[in-house]
Amino acid sequence: MRIVVVDPSRTILKAVSQLLERDGHAVCAFVDGQQAFEFIKANADVDALIASAELESISGLELCWDTRLLAGRDRAIYIIVMSSDHARLIQALDSGADEFIGKPPQREELYARLRSADRLLGAQRELIRLATTDPLTGVLNRRAFFERAERLCGSATSLESPVAILFDVDHFKQVNDTYGHDAGDRVLRAIGRQSVGERATIGRLGGEEFAILLGGSNLRAGSEYAGLLRRELAALSFDTERGTLSVTCSFGVAEMTSGEDIDRLLKRADSALYKAKNGGRNRVVAAQPAEQDAGETQWSRRLRSDFRKLGGQDERPSDWLPSNMEGLVTSSQDGEGAQARSCSAFVLDDEPQIGALVCKVLQACGIAPRQFTAAGPFLSELKTTAPDLILLDLSLGQSDAVEIIRHLEANKYGGKVILISGRDEATLREITAIGEKHGLTMLPPLKKPFRPADLRQRLSSHSGGAAPAKTGEAQNKSHSSGKANVQLVEALRNDWLEVWYQPKIDLKTLSFSGAEALVRARHPVHGIITPDRLLPPAGDPAYQPLTKFVVERVLADWVQFAQRDVLLKLSVNAPVSVIHTPAFIALTRSVLPKDRRFPGLIVEVTEDEVVRDSEWAREIATQLKLYNVALSIDDFGSGYASLSRLNDLPFIEVKIDRSFVSGCASNPLKHGLCQTVVDLAHRFGATVCAEGVETADDFRALVDMQCDVGQGFLFAKPMPAAQLTSTTLAGLSASMRSKVQGSLNQHSRVAQTA
Repeated sequence: MRIVVVDPSRTILKAVSQLLERDGHAVCAFVDGQQAFEFIKANADVDALIASAELESISGLELCWDTRLLAGRDRAIYIIVMSSDHARLIQALDSGADEFIGKPPQREELYARLRSADRLLGAQRELIRLATTDPLTGVLNRRAFFERAERLCGSATSLESPVAILFDVDHFKQVNDTYGHDAGDRVLRAIGRQSVGERATIGRLGGEEFAILLGGSNLRAGSEYAGLLRRELAALSFDTERGTLSVTCSFGVAEMTSGEDIDRLLKRADSALYKAKNGGRNRVVAAQPAEQDAGETQWSRRLRSDFRKLGGQDERPSDWLPSNMEGLVTSSQDGEGAQARSCSAFVLDDEPQIGALVCKVLQACGIAPRQFTAAGPFLSELKTTAPDLILLDLSLGQSDAVEIIRHLEANKYGGKVILISGRDEATLREITAIGEKHGLTMLPPLKKPFRPADLRQRLSSHSGGAAPAKTGEAQNKSHSSGKANVQLVEALRNDWLEVWYQPKIDLKTLSFSGAEALVRARHPVHGIITPDRLLPPAGDPAYQPLTKFVVERVLADWVQFAQRDVLLKLSVNAPVSVIHTPAFIALTRSVLPKDRRFPGLIVEVTEDEVVRDSEWAREIATQLKLYNVALSIDDFGSGYASLSRLNDLPFIEVKIDRSFVSGCASNPLKHGLCQTVVDLAHRFGATVCAEGVETADDFRALVDMQCDVGQGFLFAKPMPAAQLTSTTLAGLSASMRSKVQGSLNQHSRVAQTA
């Protein structure tokens, strides 16, 4: 292995270097940590770093942190921290080190740790290969291509302009239909082999579409490169059972111009590819300069939506920031040098050096940090100064994150909280959930070490918690502060109430299948008031007139929708205390539409209310069925019903609680629960609706589970009735349908080729 050794003592440096050289390793020795880091940065063949915790220019922990972030996901490097102070063990591991060894190290112990490092590096390199390589063609996969392309473009100079080439196989569907998918796979593998070149970074974007990035080139050279590759691919032939097969490809080429980012470059290349396809195929088209083609871009089916999201990177624009974080962070293209408004953060970590590193990351994001190493001073300061953000370590010596969370709830802290730790992800998720249950706005946790881009992503994320609702409503408010509480009886008396609708999406056809009615109040001063600021506790008598208002308005809206041939099945929420009264049956019976096209009404009742008296629920459900009204079990999984009791409950639909849907793609427990609910509900003849679908990963997981319906911000936010009509008639927007369908198609291809 090639090993970098760093220690301020030349005596120890020489002794360790000799031990390593005797064991057959190549050693590069440094007394300065910053010089060692620059060497590692410039030499990708460094396998391991052995660093003293006690350095001068930068600390050993900071060197570990920076080196771990430098390695990222596509470089294997093993980090060992040396120190005579074994109390630094936890600090070292939290800073990104893989191993800890005493100083001076004992020969046999050092050799044993390096043998372990060699095994782990081999496994890590294989994992990197699997994570970055397209399994069918052997070229870079979509995510890896975009990451490398962004780095290459970010480091380009005015004299070395990268050139992007996008190409795909002409009439590839006919190849598969005529010669079979095996033949199609052979074609794609051959294209992958033929396209590899010394100057080229090549990736498969999905299906039959590929991308190449040439560094230090120009438009003419890129066009010539594409023309040569076009001829080489056209010369390929494949023997199949149905005869000899040959294919052609169409190419789009674009040269990066000053001030242009990788997104725009690739979209211009894609626009040129689109023109090549429309111009007769089997040709190369060069894109116009960036300043000449504004407004003319037409994108192919794979890039006309946000291809970063299709590639697994969920980078949202700044206008999707949570309402109280808007303007907090505006990232530059390379993820560094963010500009920010004035924003403050408290960092609570009992390890001073780790806390200092976290503060350094915050400063890189333009956020002013204050560091605390103990709970007492932190809580004292919190009483007088409330920061916008708190970064909280899990273990705090004489305290812990759960205890701090309780204090934050008691102090009515209204900012954001991010857990930071080197602990396992399951523990981080569990304590994040505890924070949410205590009413805190918990952003996704960060595992140490983390980079500024990771923090920015958390701050710009609107997934989970209450942030999505606030974000969605913010776009429909004209002047809402979002802070005012309004009494429901006051809203009823002053006629402030409105019914908004959130569409439900058929996950098989990606069409609108229904909508859930949600109450809002339009206050003359505070704007739109959401349910959390409006609705009283369960059992309040005001729910009787509220339910009457909602049912009457929803069924009147359905009549209006039907006049425009919008025949959605609508859902209303009603508490058991209201449904149980004879007045509810009489009301529903009197206002049901007489239109034969009426698909029926769904009444959503929470799981815990149904379980309290399943016999009564069955009785009322049977009675409602006479009027084409059915029950749906809302928030399933949040109550205390066992899955075995599903058969005892009267329902036509089960809505999986958003707390289980969010993250079901990555959390095995959530995935397992969602899958079990889907399977059992289908066995009992019911459909399943997943609430709170907000990411493409969760969407793909739900489709794999055979979930029927999805509802969430990935598809549409709640909207007024008039907007629902136009939205339904238009269908899912082209960009949304392309994003979701493209994401699903890519997932399907990966599954087929894995």
